[in-house]
Amino acid sequence: MSDEKKVDRSTVEEEYNPDAIASPEKYMRSVAVVSIYELWSYYLFYNGDNGGGPNGGFAGLVGNMQNINANDNWVAYNATLKPEDAYPAGSTCGNGNPACMIGYGNNQIPQIALSLLQSAVSQFCVAVILITLGGLGDYKTYGRTFLFWSSLVSIALHFVFVGINVHSGQWILATVLLMICNISYQMSLSFFFAAFPRLAAHMPTVYEKIDAGCTVREVDEEIAIQRGRISMISTYWSNIGWAVPLLLNVGVIYALNPNPDVSQVDFTFNANALLFGIYWLVFAIPYFILDKKRPGPEIPAGVNVYTEGLVQAREALKLAKKLPNAWWYIVGFFLFCDGTNSSNLILGNYLQPQYVSYNILQNNLFSLAQAVASMAGCIIFWKIQLWFKLETKTMLQTSNLLTLLLFAWGIVGLFSKTMGYRSLGEFWFYNIAVGLWSAPFWALQNTYLSELIPGKKAYLFFGLFGIMNKCSAFMGPLVNFIIATLAPSQDADYIGFIPCTVMALIGFIIIQRTDPVKGRADVLVYEQAEAEYEEQQLGRKAVA
Repeated sequence: MSDEKKVDRSTVEEEYNPDAIASPEKYMRSVAVVSIYELWSYYLFYNGDNGGGPNGGFAGLVGNMQNINANDNWVAYNATLKPEDAYPAGSTCGNGNPACMIGYGNNQIPQIALSLLQSAVSQFCVAVILITLGGLGDYKTYGRTFLFWSSLVSIALHFVFVGINVHSGQWILATVLLMICNISYQMSLSFFFAAFPRLAAHMPTVYEKIDAGCTVREVDEEIAIQRGRISMISTYWSNIGWAVPLLLNVGVIYALNPNPDVSQVDFTFNANALLFGIYWLVFAIPYFILDKKRPGPEIPAGVNVYTEGLVQAREALKLAKKLPNAWWYIVGFFLFCDGTNSSNLILGNYLQPQYVSYNILQNNLFSLAQAVASMAGCIIFWKIQLWFKLETKTMLQTSNLLTLLLFAWGIVGLFSKTMGYRSLGEFWFYNIAVGLWSAPFWALQNTYLSELIPGKKAYLFFGLFGIMNKCSAFMGPLVNFIIATLAPSQDADYIGFIPCTVMALIGFIIIQRTDPVKGRADVLVYEQAEAEYEEQQLGRKAVA
């Protein structure tokens, strides 16, 4: 900020009055109100964009293809051992035996390491894209445009996976396609999340309070309520969208044959892709028809579209002193997600599928249980927050603590052969518990950020938030990839839970030090300073 733009903070704090009548101009009352149809199209878009393909069926399909290669390597390795040292015929890698190794000849790494590496590369690509182009989301209708194209690519890849045969041996091609699908899916989520603060600010109930002459405090409180409501309800519908295709898939398979053979089980991978692809397409169309674009400002002269994300990130960094609570939260979020995302990847994409021998029907039942528990978790957390009038931070940290303990249990598996996610009962508990405890996090984390940032900087901070999320999603798996690769074979599958738990714990502590009351006060002071600067600039132009 130039010297001309500096405003004395104490003066602004004195002039700001939360009990003053809310200004229609400040709250952009002239912008189109959110209709019930537009709001529900937003909810239902997330219902379709639920991640059941790339995070569920596709990951299982690719993991199974990789495991087939790993077991071929296992058979070849076992054949080189002396008869007294060889493992029993028909045994497989993992599940108490040495870790599964994937690759060809001498160029092999643990399968868990490859799973972590492919996730790290995918998320790194997302981070680069958001850094280079993400900042444009605040201008014109770029955010909506990026959402459209990223969704289109991801939906198209759903239909590509319909034609991939698990026994084709093309696990490298399938891995690359999964990475591209994950990149496009994560991009769609980043730009989808950035839209909800603007929706909240233009809800009918907000306009009613402005028209009724309510105070700034009352209007801001209503906007905060709408943010939480929209975020939680959309997350709830996302879990419904995850459950419905799974329910249809499992129901049809078991209805056709209560004891499905191998070919029917393998076909379920392709059926999953078809169902989730059609489901997302059907619910994406209404949103792009009903969305009232509400464009942002024109791109300023001299802005380079390929470096705007970096410029915006630098601008956001400059606000660290003005919005310290927002920045502490982003740092804590980065570390917490670093640990929990990696733990979830190890459990959901590797240990659990390996335990059930990559039986997709069993994995679908796990996912169905998690989806139902997620819906229940969202309702329970939302109702508790309303009944006891609890702060968003309180609910967020409750979710974070329970999730942290859930993943920390995996450390036990490093020292035990019977506990620490080594039994069927533990995997059932994991899926139900992660739904109840962790699902509300995805709604609460967005709501809490929106309470700590200026409304006009939503795309800037949510873009940065997305970058931090993606950076954590590639740095965590990358660190664990290195650890799993260097660890002794028998420890490779479980050793990653130790650094994951440490990182998540540090993130939890940092988030705990944030203060939502001071954070909201910082936002109000910042917005007042910006308003005064804009008035000064307009006055100078008028004089000129």
